[in-house]
Amino acid sequence: MNVLVVGQGGREHALAWKLSKSKQVSKIFVAPGNGGTANEAKCFNKSINVNNFSALEELVNSENIELIVVGPEDPLVNGINDYFKDSGVKVFGPTKEGAQLEGSKIFSKKFMFENNIPTGAANFFSESKLAKNYLQTVEFPIVLKADGLAAGKGVLVAKELGEAMQWIEDVMEKNKFGDAGNEVLIEECLFGTELSYMGIMTPKGFYPFETSVDYKPLLDGNSGPNTGGMGCMSPSPFMNSELLKNINEQVVEPTAHGLRKAKIDFYGFMYFGLMVKDNQPKVLEYNCRLGDPETQCLMLQLESDILEVLLDALSNNLENISWSKESSMGVVIASGGYPESYKKDQHIEILDLNEVKLFHAGTKKENGELLTSGGRVFSLNAKAPDLEACKKTIYTNIKNIKFNNMVYRKDIGDIYES
Repeated sequence: MNVLVVGQGGREHALAWKLSKSKQVSKIFVAPGNGGTANEAKCFNKSINVNNFSALEELVNSENIELIVVGPEDPLVNGINDYFKDSGVKVFGPTKEGAQLEGSKIFSKKFMFENNIPTGAANFFSESKLAKNYLQTVEFPIVLKADGLAAGKGVLVAKELGEAMQWIEDVMEKNKFGDAGNEVLIEECLFGTELSYMGIMTPKGFYPFETSVDYKPLLDGNSGPNTGGMGCMSPSPFMNSELLKNINEQVVEPTAHGLRKAKIDFYGFMYFGLMVKDNQPKVLEYNCRLGDPETQCLMLQLESDILEVLLDALSNNLENISWSKESSMGVVIASGGYPESYKKDQHIEILDLNEVKLFHAGTKKENGELLTSGGRVFSLNAKAPDLEACKKTIYTNIKNIKFNNMVYRKDIGDIYES
């Protein structure tokens, strides 16, 4: 079978790498891919924008592609599943309607309210004046979210009024995130331990992946601005049987029921972003795709043939997913200045790496030279019997990756509880 992976980040590199291990996969096309994806067995990059559905359709037809695996949220929210609905090609990812759970923070929050899913209290605003007036009545810290997609940067935890007012001005009046900021949420700031809970959702039910923890803040000690993720470890040291039971009963089952009630046939990855306190989960957000950098950790641990898993899910016939008992960890290596402005086209040098897997994200190849092309450049990952061994292996190897203004956290694997 020939497969198309849509996307260009570390998540997509990890998915393509794992697909290449399947004996049933002949070729994998990654559109547009990055400087590392084409180096994997069976993989070929195609320079096509993820939202150029007609060009993707031409590729699908010319290369006899039978399955499309969608990595990022943009094409899902823009309706890639709906576009290929009558083509005979299988698409792993929800329809445009289902993808609203991620594409619209307001839709998502209302869905939670309607289905009694625990989450923070929130109010919605389409006028900046009303939002600013409301901010003068709340207690801080407070969370502000752009309604639409903003490349993982549309959220601010404001500690004081001036900061919040400036965000409203930037987002709603100066259009910092374009149309994504036409409407905003102002919601309760939840405290506790943040947890990623991912898996596959089908109309038949939810099939969980191994648990994981994402490190969002840029700097050591969980300080600095939020990013798309600076590292990950799996399994989560915070998970226990009582918490797992609560997540399934209070979050997962009501979500599946809510989708059925709304007559949304959801086939795809589902990511619950949770805040946990005293074993009680509250939903921060839904994502209709896998997280990055969590995917890189999870693909190292997945023992099942991922192609079989995806095809069984699309047939609504998925039963079991097998996971390694070992631990995995990843450290993101980013360009200095990320998540704000940063230089691109920095020359990259990679020396000998041992007992690790390097997943590319913001890289490209030009005239045989590997260059930076994004904020998050690599995820350096390891699998070992325990998290401490993973950490030692990664930080021993990381010095063998070099480019100007390279930054990374030195405390991935440390446990922080709010």
